[in-house]
Amino acid sequence: MLIVLQTDFGYKDPYVGVMKGVIKTINPDAKIVDLTHGVMRHNVLEAALNLLVSAEYFPRGTIFVTVVDPGVGTSRRAVLVRTRNYVLIGPDNGVLSLLALKDGVLQVFDISNTPYRLPRVSSTFHGRDVFAPVAAWVSRGVPLESTGEPVPPETLIKLEVEEPVVNPGQGWFEAVVLSVDVFGNISLYAGENVVESLGIRKNDKLVVESPGGRIECTMVNTFGEVGIGEGACYINSFGFFEIAVNQGDASRILKTIPLEKVRVHRKT
Repeated sequence: MLIVLQTDFGYKDPYVGVMKGVIKTINPDAKIVDLTHGVMRHNVLEAALNLLVSAEYFPRGTIFVTVVDPGVGTSRRAVLVRTRNYVLIGPDNGVLSLLALKDGVLQVFDISNTPYRLPRVSSTFHGRDVFAPVAAWVSRGVPLESTGEPVPPETLIKLEVEEPVVNPGQGWFEAVVLSVDVFGNISLYAGENVVESLGIRKNDKLVVESPGGRIECTMVNTFGEVGIGEGACYINSFGFFEIAVNQGDASRILKTIPLEKVRVHRKT
């Protein structure tokens, strides 16, 4: 059974390697894939979105372990969520909720005091002491019911992302920033339906405005269709409206952060 890891631990410290060591100690045959460990620190939304858009490319039965956990060691629950196609393990802070709700929640277990945790549990490293060992034991076939206490699915903490505001009469929409990737490309919580509702077509000139900056861009299929240093807007590979600068960094120009609103309108 495949275990997919996602954290905001980065690549400098030994935390991810130690989690893998725990998994392999319990199940030497476990197959582990790194989704990413470069989530912006404490950015629960970014991690939740990564799960949402990535899960369909993994086989049914995959165990997803996500540790973006600013509340580690507090009263927040550790949970295992069984959905129609996957097993999700992580803190109950909303990070699992977008995928869980999309795929359909079947069962939720509170694994805060699971019998499968390590003998000594640190207050600051549940990735090693709780989440990794539970994932490993599940990959070995232990019943999910044995991992913790069942809790009502409706009690799972859910993320709420503000829907885009569309003004067809004035030709603009506002949407929140979902994420900024390593290239400085900015994804908004808006999709092709928003673009179509405003009648935006390929090669239309658009203006993107944030509290920190402004970019002019052309609606294209991919950033390579504009010149180097020019702005491009398009629907990205995961279906979100994205703002980029060809071989540049749109995030530096707009100076925006996740969940901040930006406005997109036709250039007049």
